[in-house]
Amino acid sequence: MQFRNLIFIIVLALTLCGEGMLTVTLTWTILDEGGSVTQLGLILCIMSVLPFLMQKYSSNLKKLITNSPLSVFSICRSIGIAVVVYSLINSSSLNLNSLYIFAGIFSIILFLSTQSLETFMSQLVLNGKMNSKKASNLLQTSIQIGAFGGNAIAGFMLNMGGFTYVLYALLLSLSIGISIPFFTKRLNQEEAHSYPKKEAHKVRNQKLKNNSFVLTLSIIAVGILTIQLSAFNFLIPIIFHDVHQWEPSQYGIVSSAAGVGALIATLIGKYEKYIPARIFILIAFIDLGLGFLNSWYIAIFCALCLGFVFNRSRIFQRQVMFDNIYHKEETSIWTGRSTVVLQVTKAASPLILAFPLGWFGTINSSFMLGSIGVIVVVLLTIIYSYQRKNSKITKGNIEILKNV
Repeated sequence: MQFRNLIFIIVLALTLCGEGMLTVTLTWTILDEGGSVTQLGLILCIMSVLPFLMQKYSSNLKKLITNSPLSVFSICRSIGIAVVVYSLINSSSLNLNSLYIFAGIFSIILFLSTQSLETFMSQLVLNGKMNSKKASNLLQTSIQIGAFGGNAIAGFMLNMGGFTYVLYALLLSLSIGISIPFFTKRLNQEEAHSYPKKEAHKVRNQKLKNNSFVLTLSIIAVGILTIQLSAFNFLIPIIFHDVHQWEPSQYGIVSSAAGVGALIATLIGKYEKYIPARIFILIAFIDLGLGFLNSWYIAIFCALCLGFVFNRSRIFQRQVMFDNIYHKEETSIWTGRSTVVLQVTKAASPLILAFPLGWFGTINSSFMLGSIGVIVVVLLTIIYSYQRKNSKITKGNIEILKNV
């Protein structure tokens, strides 16, 4: 991996770690204040759908995201900074309702930030300035490291000084995001004209099969993978606390191991070609190991493997999406759909998982994690089979178009 790409991953991960910080901090603080995590989840679901509906029915917002994705990203980070500064100034008067409003505002900011990045990277692929594999690697690794890193930072800051300290860390994270356009500009220039422009091969025959089915499958796969990630974030602390009765520091190290695995998934370089697309099958065995093997060292190894496998699987699905977008207008449409599935699934999964835990007790959370792993593998196997079958048709259409 080139040094400039590694720097880009680190900088982007630092500004994206705010989402992980917010998820852990808001949940913990709201519970401390006697609030309802269920209500928080519902607010996050509603507010995650809102920006998608706004651009669906507002051509101006959709056009802005399509034509100036980095401007949208910078605007979102700037609004986030303003909200954090206001919260710090009025920290003494923050109450439970303020936390719900804070969560709602940031769910919109994070939604638009993620979508603008995906739109920008998909346009780099579309314009032949980067291949889909590299674009997917860079973006997904940054997001994943940011997520795991944000969890660790939130725990540390909460121990030091509570919600206010997290706000300072969030302010720094958002401020780093202001420099992202500088790094993306270098990415925009470094491989110009290295790959064929997809826009040069637009569909001329309307009878040719379109790409919507493959893209829809990719978005469904994103939702399934997000369920797996949410299950890890929600159930592992419960398993470690109630079932294995471990210390919080042990959970922190296991979560960090998952982040290391996600980073390795990108740094493997030339050995990437030896990794099968069906590596997601290992998720079932990893979840069973994390749930039922009462060994801290095995848990660290399983988390390391999960970070690697999850990241490779998510990179593959993002690559499928980038490969099957052929028009600039499609970038904001499909990245918006992908982001809304990601955000809503992430917010709703803990709520859905909480119901069976309430019936069967937290002592059975290990069984639930293992079951989710098996279900995720079965569903992804079905989706992958259809993707493989229909991608061949799509590639055939592209070859036909080149000769028209």
